[in-house]
Amino acid sequence: MQTKEKVVQEIPILYRANMTSITEKENVTYYARVSTDLDEQEDSYELQKEYFEELIRSNPKWNYVEGYADYGLSGTKAEHRPEFMRMIEDCKKGKINKILVKSISRFARNTVDTLKYVRELREIGVSIYFETQNIDTMSPGGEVLLTILAAMAEQESRTISSNVKWSYEKRFKDGKVIINTAKQLGYKKVGDEYEIVESEAEIVRRIFREYISGLSVRQIATNLNNDGIKTKLGSTWSPSAIERLLDNEKYTGNAILGKTFKQDVLDKARQKNKGQAKMFYVTNSHPEIISKELFDMVQAEKKRRISLRSSANTGRGKYSYKYPLSGVLVCGECGGKLRRYGRVKADGTKVPLWICVEHQKNINNCSMKAVKEEDIINLYLSVLKDLKENIDEIKDVVYKNVSEELTSSVITDVGVYEHQIKEKRKEIMEIFKKKNDGLITVKEYEEKYKTISEAIMKLEEKILEVNAENANLKNTKARLSKIKEVIDGTLVSYDDGSFRIIVDTIKVISQKELEFQLSCGINITKNTLKP
Repeated sequence: MQTKEKVVQEIPILYRANMTSITEKENVTYYARVSTDLDEQEDSYELQKEYFEELIRSNPKWNYVEGYADYGLSGTKAEHRPEFMRMIEDCKKGKINKILVKSISRFARNTVDTLKYVRELREIGVSIYFETQNIDTMSPGGEVLLTILAAMAEQESRTISSNVKWSYEKRFKDGKVIINTAKQLGYKKVGDEYEIVESEAEIVRRIFREYISGLSVRQIATNLNNDGIKTKLGSTWSPSAIERLLDNEKYTGNAILGKTFKQDVLDKARQKNKGQAKMFYVTNSHPEIISKELFDMVQAEKKRRISLRSSANTGRGKYSYKYPLSGVLVCGECGGKLRRYGRVKADGTKVPLWICVEHQKNINNCSMKAVKEEDIINLYLSVLKDLKENIDEIKDVVYKNVSEELTSSVITDVGVYEHQIKEKRKEIMEIFKKKNDGLITVKEYEEKYKTISEAIMKLEEKILEVNAENANLKNTKARLSKIKEVIDGTLVSYDDGSFRIIVDTIKVISQKELEFQLSCGINITKNTLKP
């Protein structure tokens, strides 16, 4: 019997389900990512489509599979390109054996994505051919060269990002403020300038006024919605929308630039800038809707409310204006806050009480018993009566405290610290020049740079401290002035507004005895057992 001639054919190393047989035609497609829809561009989709279609159809060993293209999308993250991801899924389904791409930068612009998908496709027998670099990912040594070129593509993205970052920083240094008038109430753009839209500005002023008067952000939102007032986008108000508006310093006519930044060019999400990147503060960049003083008072009031939050389990919770006594009552035994709850009587009526959060958690923590809300109000009315009967003497004390506070307290100027920071930065430039000129060693430069940088950081921290102190001082002055106005008026009955102005803290000494610590500096103790 005649022996058949032995035939040996080399099979590619990565033989997978998607790999075609020796004689079977390959299913070939192309991928295009175009940054513009202009046909004149060399890498426009139409040009690529026409070229690759002709190339694939002219090859008798290839079956044409309709191409994939993403328009006007960045190549830094593959998952943000829908057509690219659809192509990868089709490859996994066995619909494609080979992908033609003009260049690596069209496929992906960061090394991680490039190598991830190249290896993933190789595992299932799908090759990629990059025409400009003449690389086939299935060829020997292809991945080594590909890694180098992919890194170059990523560096290109980083260079572009650095240019964009530089342009932003230059705009910030030039003090060019951008207000999103499509989303932000109060402004419209006329030419290159911003103008106030008075009907919208009054809504902004109302929100600031209501917050400083004691309303919570939820109550402000509810009031606006009840009055049929919409946001700039035409939607209803939410507490978070009120919070964002109250935090927006642009309403003062000033602006902080660089509040957010990108940690890396490959990151799409921006992060809150907590000193990791440059920030700039621009004053008088556009018309103000509210005063800087009112804005600072609101920020100080926010901090004050945080310190007043209370709940049964933790002693901390949301600020509430629903009950005027919230955050005012303090336990004289353990120093804990008191919270409101109701006790139902035999006849079904509910008696509002205030109880120490520590006592409510465990009576062994605190023995202070609950206080009736009715008793607290009655004792406060008794305080008002004392104030009324001794109004002249009280006025003398209040006027003295207010006058001393308003004259002795001085707003600190941060200009001195800002000047020192400028001088320190000049020092950094000087030592940098010395290092370049060889006058000091690299080690000496690094040591001096570290010392100067630490000094700058301390000065910046000092500026933040002074700004906070100034805001608190302005808030205190405003409260004292308001107390003076209330004392000048007629005090005859309980009123939520005057109560919050007059009373700073109520110390619960016992179930029947309370100490009213007034904002004007007077303490009055009252007992329900006394007439």
